[in-house]
Amino acid sequence: MTMTANTQRGVALLTILLLVVSITVVAGAMLASQKIVIRRSGLLFNQDQLLQDLEAGKQLAITIIRADDKLNDNDSMQDIWAQPLPPYTLGSHSITIELRDEASRFNINNLYHDDAVDTDALEVFQRLLTQLNLEPEIAIAVLDWQDPDNQIYNDGGDESVLYGEQTNIRANKALPNQPLVSIDQLQEVRGVNADTLAILRPYITAVPYFVPININTASPVLLAALMDEATPQQMQTLTDLRAQQVLVSIDDLWQLPPFISMGTEARQGFESLLAVDSQAFRALITATGNSDVGVAPQRFATVLISKTNFNNDDDIDNNDVNNSGNNNSKAKTVTVVAQRSWAFRPSF
Repeated sequence: MTMTANTQRGVALLTILLLVVSITVVAGAMLASQKIVIRRSGLLFNQDQLLQDLEAGKQLAITIIRADDKLNDNDSMQDIWAQPLPPYTLGSHSITIELRDEASRFNINNLYHDDAVDTDALEVFQRLLTQLNLEPEIAIAVLDWQDPDNQIYNDGGDESVLYGEQTNIRANKALPNQPLVSIDQLQEVRGVNADTLAILRPYITAVPYFVPININTASPVLLAALMDEATPQQMQTLTDLRAQQVLVSIDDLWQLPPFISMGTEARQGFESLLAVDSQAFRALITATGNSDVGVAPQRFATVLISKTNFNNDDDIDNNDVNNSGNNNSKAKTVTVVAQRSWAFRPSF
């Protein structure tokens, strides 16, 4: 009888121990799950805050360009948009903004615009390719990518024949016949590979509308592409001069070597290709969050911003222009053309 009672007590004790262990395991699992939920909520909140930071950075970039437009009629490396901008603190987060003049580069979409081939732009691009020791025929391939016909420019051959063996072209072998939205698309163009694109990248851009080259910000390499047999070294005088004195009109360019030797007819051909201001900017925005442990999370965004003339003079706020002290009668409108978010820092 005594042994039976002891056995019953042992079984009861074992049952209680198992119950305690089970409760402890379940409680531990619930606690771990709760920690995961809290951590996940914190990460989602932090990511959402980073996206809001990127939006704030975009609005700040637009504000900077608008403010600079009220100060003068041109765009140069002396302007406020071109100066290094300190990080802006937003609570425990921060944003940094880098602005680049897209008119300092050759816009590959200038090759075909207003339903016509721009032969002057084509010649500039061919000379730029030559400057970089690349095949000038690449310019024709880029043009064929954009123009609406299916014929090779100035050749008459069928474009699909040349692209028939390109595995990265669509199954019907037809070219898009539309502007390029990114210079990375050039890797799908005949004659361009990753190495070619790496060489071209610092000198070109892809803006979906015509953008004249800004002679106040263009590199010596691009300036040399404006003339036959010119070299970047010859353009150093110009770049040194504009660092001290901004060119306020295209006529200023014709008074400087080596452009002073350019004939009147040649100059007229370039009038529409050149400008002293910029119609497109690209911003790289970096949002940095806070982190208790490890590296602070970051998100990035690239924003293409246009700055073009108002089409309607009635839209211009004359009081705003006059109060700013700006003598520019051609007020600009600044808008976002495209935006892309990145989980990593893109090439810029």
